[in-house]
Amino acid sequence: MYNREYIKYSKYVGKITRDLRNAYYKTGSYEEKREIPLEPSQLNAKQGLGNFPAFYLQGQHCEKSDCGCCTNCFYSQFHFDKPVAEDIQAQCDYVIDNFERLVLSQQYGTNDFDGERKYQNSKPIFLTLSPTGSFFSEKEFPKEVRLDFLRKLEQKSYELQRDIVLHIEAHAIDVVKHQDYIKSSEETEILKRLNTKCILGFESADEWSRNVLYNKHLPLSCFEDAVKILKENGIEPGAFVFSGLVTLTDKESKEDMLNSVKFLKERGVFPVLMFANSQSWTLPDLLRLKGEHHLQEPATVLDTVYGALEILTDKGKTKPGYYLIPEPVEGPPYPIGNIFYNRTDIEDFSEESSKKMHQILKELRATRDISNFVCAWKDFKTNDPEYEKYRNRIHKKESEKEEKEIRFAKALKYGVEHMDEYIEYCTEKDKEESFEEDRYKI
Repeated sequence: MYNREYIKYSKYVGKITRDLRNAYYKTGSYEEKREIPLEPSQLNAKQGLGNFPAFYLQGQHCEKSDCGCCTNCFYSQFHFDKPVAEDIQAQCDYVIDNFERLVLSQQYGTNDFDGERKYQNSKPIFLTLSPTGSFFSEKEFPKEVRLDFLRKLEQKSYELQRDIVLHIEAHAIDVVKHQDYIKSSEETEILKRLNTKCILGFESADEWSRNVLYNKHLPLSCFEDAVKILKENGIEPGAFVFSGLVTLTDKESKEDMLNSVKFLKERGVFPVLMFANSQSWTLPDLLRLKGEHHLQEPATVLDTVYGALEILTDKGKTKPGYYLIPEPVEGPPYPIGNIFYNRTDIEDFSEESSKKMHQILKELRATRDISNFVCAWKDFKTNDPEYEKYRNRIHKKESEKEEKEIRFAKALKYGVEHMDEYIEYCTEKDKEESFEEDRYKI
């Protein structure tokens, strides 16, 4: 990131984000979370990245979190004091020891296998296992524990005579930093045999979106180096692409994601399409509660998915290749505001129409049938009278908008002015509400 103005904004955003996170850690509930869980966070097949379960290790949280990176994200939540390898080992063993219940029973819908089959007569098994930050982070996931888990997972594949497709998540900088190890380790050989897909944090091909609005601290050259390293070592690279960044209009969010999908396709990287909900203790949520930021409208999400699939299939002429669309209503933690339901900031879309749109997206996720999705979405746009009102509303907002830098500068100023009020509100809300801890257990 070379633009001095962008660097100035990034530092300012980082301070606000860091201050909000530190305020969260000072809440009374922090003391209750010191003991490291014996189980990882769990998402079932209908909640995660795809039609398969996901497990996120609980221990040292994402290293970028303390730096104020990733404005919208607060999935790390509580960090724990000095987690040791044995704590992470116990969580990995929990998945292996309960493999039938946690993994085998959670293979749902249609999953695409595009690798070399070792066991031709059985269906592959899909899963995600990663820390909340980065698979290759020594602090979050020590090498010896990773290798032990991967050996045991490969043994499961042999015992069951079924191929495994493992999804992991990583920071590009960790791939680059540990490239010598990745190029020559037993771990990489097992990752290849497990058909591993490594999803990198990327968010956007646009510098302003990625390194200011999302505050990723990621040079494009670092991302491209990480992609090259993964490809050279037989690990398929994917990338998170984020839509709905703070202060962007719906039209800008859609264009941002579609430009990023084009960028990734040209480089042979599969996209994971992420649509922003609202997480507590974040700048976007502060601004949303004050009416200064709005989540994308449901129709924007569906229009964006439609546009992304057009790009990935060359307008229906080819197969799309691998792609993922995580369930946009889930967590963890469960979002304080989501795109499809309980909206008070949308003038025309009814709860019934929002539910229809969410169902169209859920059907795509479950079946991966693009032609059915296209038909269902075109039918909705043609027959639902609220869609035309939505288009007019989006056009009006575009015609009235200020320059993106002005909008964002105003939002930052507003955020600082109302931070104390927001912290007080969130603290009281956390005391009043007890979130369902088992909501994400399989």
